[in-house]
Amino acid sequence: MASPAAEIKRQNDVPAKIGKYVIINKIGKGSTGDVYLSHDPYYRRDVAIKVYNIEEDADADRAKVSRKMFFNEAHMVGMLQHPNIMPIYDAGEEDGKYYVVTEHIQGARTLAAYCRPDNLLRVDDVVEIIYKCAKALHYAHGRGVIHRDIKPSNVMLTIDNDVRIIDFGIAIVNDSEVSRIEGIAGSPSYMSPEQVQSEELTNRSDLYSLGAVMYELLTGFRPFRADNLSKLLHQIVYATPPPIHTYRDDLPEELENVVATTMLKDPDKRIASGASLAAELTRVYKDLRAKYDSLDNQEHFDVLRKLTFFHEFSHAEIWEVLRASDWHEYKDGEDIVREGEIDDRFYIIVTGSVRVQANGKNLGTLSNGDCFGETSYVRGAKRQASIQADGAVTILRVSSTLMEQVSSSCQLRFNKVFLRSLIKRLQGAT
Repeated sequence: MASPAAEIKRQNDVPAKIGKYVIINKIGKGSTGDVYLSHDPYYRRDVAIKVYNIEEDADADRAKVSRKMFFNEAHMVGMLQHPNIMPIYDAGEEDGKYYVVTEHIQGARTLAAYCRPDNLLRVDDVVEIIYKCAKALHYAHGRGVIHRDIKPSNVMLTIDNDVRIIDFGIAIVNDSEVSRIEGIAGSPSYMSPEQVQSEELTNRSDLYSLGAVMYELLTGFRPFRADNLSKLLHQIVYATPPPIHTYRDDLPEELENVVATTMLKDPDKRIASGASLAAELTRVYKDLRAKYDSLDNQEHFDVLRKLTFFHEFSHAEIWEVLRASDWHEYKDGEDIVREGEIDDRFYIIVTGSVRVQANGKNLGTLSNGDCFGETSYVRGAKRQASIQADGAVTILRVSSTLMEQVSSSCQLRFNKVFLRSLIKRLQGAT
């Protein structure tokens, strides 16, 4: 009798098994290979299996690098056991296919999703994420491992807002017999000055890269940008990044100082360790939490509690929605949403009313407690209508990306109320 896994319909390019693992589906593709989903029946857990394209690669140099990256990751099996580092469970080779088995986290996203100016995380959330990364790197450094490739796409954020550092393929491991990978230093935009200059690396190189990630998460821009690699590397070694306050003026000076200290050119002048960075961020975090729990937010909560939209929400769920939102005021005639735009936000009218227009025609008005932005349910879909302020109006703008990070109960509640409101509106229009 066939097993349930064997009955799953697979894509044409998905193998039935890799080593002892029955493959369910392909879930990703990278520069060094493909990633597959499997279930480990012995440990009763889902796993991700990365298969390196070594034998199939026509480029001999690239195949050589892939082979070294595989052995580097294979050397890490069971070595790093920290809650904020993606665990590597197993590694092997079968019929010329080299594979590494890691934890699989359903619904996780990398931090690259939050590096746009229009989709930034809340500042206190950024501080908490970098704090966890700093603690994880301190653990790895204490075991002689330097990651060398800290960047947004190598830090995963789970649906529970937890963190996993991934991809130790080019890490430096003390006392390892695996030959170091030469010619690959990491991702240029996040490399430390000593990395760019091929100097001996210490743990402070990883901390510089983490500082560069923090800079981008806070501003939506990389610290250094240039139209070619040579100029970029020159900036990293000799230039100073634009101060964070030139991009936004709502950040505490202490936080900007932490980022700047982490990214100093001279490694000896930087924050000394991941533990020291975590301690600095703890102090900043306490001040931020006090700010976000201030009277203004309490007033916002009190206003939302009275809106029909939030009548079914618990107090905790309203606070969760507030954390995934921003509060914005518009003047009469100001555009809130433009027809044809791509936008990932939902909108709830707190006070005032708005006009709805499409193809130059007025379709009607919406007022406080109403919501709009249903195209956010379809990633990449364009807005079908324009929304314009009809007098002064206050809007709660809810990021669909950030809503993916709130509790499941809050997501279900929000989706239920939002869709019910839209259905009622459609029935009324009919």
